[in-house]
Amino acid sequence: MDVNDYLTTPQLREYFITLPRYVQEFILHSKAQITTLGELMEIGEHFRKDLK
Repeated sequence: MDVNDYLTTPQLREYFITLPRYVQEFILHSKAQITTLGELMEIGEHFRKDLK
């Protein structure tokens, strides 16, 4: 997914924009196939802790 996918899907957008920029960038560059809010939240929280 690219940034437009995260920003045009309302549920994903609401959460994605709350993530620190470094986590957003990591997710975008990872090429992860995230399709649900639950998946995004799980990955976002994991990388928020691991990338600090």
